[in-house]
Amino acid sequence: MQTMPPACILAGGLGTRLRTLYPDRPKALVPLGGRPFIEWQVSWLARYGITRIHIAAGYLGEQLRQWAQNAAPARDLHLTVSVEPEPLGTAGGLAYAVSEALGRPRRIMVLNGDTLLPAADLRRLAEIACPEGGAVMAVVEVPDAARFGTVEMDAAGRISGFREKGAAGPGPVNGGVYLLDGGVLSRIPRSGPSSLEHDIFPRLAEAGLLLAWTAPPPLLDIGTPEGLRNTGEYLRQEGGRLHLDSFH
Repeated sequence: MQTMPPACILAGGLGTRLRTLYPDRPKALVPLGGRPFIEWQVSWLARYGITRIHIAAGYLGEQLRQWAQNAAPARDLHLTVSVEPEPLGTAGGLAYAVSEALGRPRRIMVLNGDTLLPAADLRRLAEIACPEGGAVMAVVEVPDAARFGTVEMDAAGRISGFREKGAAGPGPVNGGVYLLDGGVLSRIPRSGPSSLEHDIFPRLAEAGLLLAWTAPPPLLDIGTPEGLRNTGEYLRQEGGRLHLDSFH
């Protein structure tokens, strides 16, 4: 049976675009479909056999620590939280969290804190051989890529670069889920903020070390009020069919 890697959810963002709707909580604790969004994410990871999940928190992170302490996950699910001492970005936050809680993993599954791919089978992603010191990115075709920016890749599935946001129409976009070889962590600066999307992944693409894994839609993204509404509607209609029940 395949051994799944540990996972880290990057939940350190400020959530500025949702601040007027939920000024009192981190984005990961916004309620959707009767449960906080982070619970959907944890249950989705656990559904595919990931039993060690760490939440890299930042803004209002003590609320996430309290949520994890009060949560009642299945007995075989190990759930931990760290709170970064200052805003470190997605890459810096990942490096801090891994050093705090996960040691030196050979591979790690990483999930943006505002993203969910409910139709994707994470076991398929875990089967892909990461390039040494490289990564695999889940890529999803969306009807309108204007607010995401698109992923450029060749026929073999190797990502060559990224186009900026703004071009309307369908296209492949970053799905916010990654499988990283442990060597990627050595590329992250040891101090100050840095970004996976803007600093690390472009360098990996340039070096030929970033692969694409095509994931099925939908891409649920709660980063904007519109995305929040769409995600809430989807989870109200389909949540019961997802079999995401890793909490008692």
